[in-house]
Amino acid sequence: MGTNRIRCACVLGLLAATASCHPQRPAVTFTPGPAGGEPRRGGHVVFLREEDPDFLDPALSYGAYTEPILYAVFHTLLDYIGTPGPAGAALAPDLAESMPDVRESGRLFAFKVRADARFDAPVGRHITAGDFKYSIERLFRVGSPGANFYRDIVGAAEVLAGRDSTLPGVIARGDSLYVRLTRPDPIFLLAFSMNFTSPVPREIAERYPTSFSQHTVSTGPFRVAEYTPRRRVLLVRNPNYCGTPAWLDTFELRLGVSPTNSVAMIRRGLADGGIFEVPASEYARLRSDSLWSHQLDVADGLNTYYLFLDVRQKPFRDARVRQAISWAIDRRAIVKCWSGKAEVAGEFLPPGMPGAVPLGRYLGPDTARAKRLLREAGYPDGFETTLYGWTTEPGPRELALVQEQLSLVGIRARLDLGEATGYTSLAGDTANHIPFGIYGWFADYPDPSNFFDPLLNGKRIIPIHNNNLGCYDDPALNQLIERAMRTADDSTRVAMWRRADRMVMDAAGVVPMIHALDSRLYHPRVGGWYRHITRILRIQDLYIKDPAPGPVARNDRRAG
Repeated sequence: MGTNRIRCACVLGLLAATASCHPQRPAVTFTPGPAGGEPRRGGHVVFLREEDPDFLDPALSYGAYTEPILYAVFHTLLDYIGTPGPAGAALAPDLAESMPDVRESGRLFAFKVRADARFDAPVGRHITAGDFKYSIERLFRVGSPGANFYRDIVGAAEVLAGRDSTLPGVIARGDSLYVRLTRPDPIFLLAFSMNFTSPVPREIAERYPTSFSQHTVSTGPFRVAEYTPRRRVLLVRNPNYCGTPAWLDTFELRLGVSPTNSVAMIRRGLADGGIFEVPASEYARLRSDSLWSHQLDVADGLNTYYLFLDVRQKPFRDARVRQAISWAIDRRAIVKCWSGKAEVAGEFLPPGMPGAVPLGRYLGPDTARAKRLLREAGYPDGFETTLYGWTTEPGPRELALVQEQLSLVGIRARLDLGEATGYTSLAGDTANHIPFGIYGWFADYPDPSNFFDPLLNGKRIIPIHNNNLGCYDDPALNQLIERAMRTADDSTRVAMWRRADRMVMDAAGVVPMIHALDSRLYHPRVGGWYRHITRILRIQDLYIKDPAPGPVARNDRRAG
């Protein structure tokens, strides 16, 4: 995630500059909603975002709001099909000729790279199996937040421990790639479809070891024509992509625009959409508007927003303190911060996750119980702490509300807020010992292991790019997570994940607050948008509609 604050004067200047630089088009009409006419190739759209991407490097990027940009540029052997809803979780070949041949009782996966798979300029050569091997090994060298997803590859334990630098379990022979695991893994292909395994050319990655984000080489439907931090990312259709071409010629993401100003620009026809949460001040008005209600996309985000607590430090190492915080939080009030676009979280797994069940824990607030737990833990007068978070909306309002709720039980929390990209890096560095903060996790793939293993398995704690921000390390939970991930039978796995959820909530290893619905706003001239279950927004599916034949939706649009 990433956020970029700019002064109001800069925003007004941007609005004025945009209006003056682009002549107004004649009024036209478009069919409301994501559909409207047959998609056609061509055109340019402008989207808006508060902050910069975290990285434009598939080995390092792990920001939910960066994902649409990253996925537009970097593809890998497998992809999810482009369709809304749960059906979008089905895998299909992308840079691979076909789905892999699975051998050795599920321990060996054999892929064949497509003959027409090519790196974009300036490399311009065929992508080989050796490029995949190099890129997977690079994850471990650069301290990727995704390296642990591939720890079951033969040799990964030695690489993670610093005893080796190559993975004997990844074998490249021409266009044939073999990946051998130490044990069968029922969800390995889901993890292998993540952008972490996207190939990058050695000749560029090693020439720019610390600045690959400024020297990207595309394997997907778009290439990066420009990335100017705090200004814009400009994507241009990649003619060398071997898959289905993108509809648009260019996609521009302007950075440093607040959500409120973004909504105003979209409504005025100065922009086509954005990668931001629609602010509460605008949401109700848009929902009641006869046109713009059709331009809102509100969908299950398959996520959990929660508070993490560093269990290595006092007072949070005491489960009673964590339970007290769980009882102090008024989750229904937090839902209101999200304009009602959320469900209270009495469990860790989001309700849309296969196998998840509502547990309904800590549905307070119960300030009397929270105070009693604090007294029992030796804090009758509460304590002082610092609550860290991001400036991305609605984060500041949400955390101010949490601060107020904690004060009612004697916990005096100072707020320390920063841009989301910097905040995530700060919290993910275990040497910083961040005691208390907010985090939000969006599913990389629809399996409960994607929540429990990265976020709560003590064996996954790493020095930097750490996702287990509270360093929660319960041996019994670790063992249950590992056993569930080795279990192939679906019903048995589901039962184990439900048990893990109960264990986390009983010990208050984290404090879940809400499961949010994602909301996005689009201009009527843009079609092809929907909330993809794993990719969030597939930019390659966007297109510019032909004008509607009648007065369906009249909107002035300034050329972007």
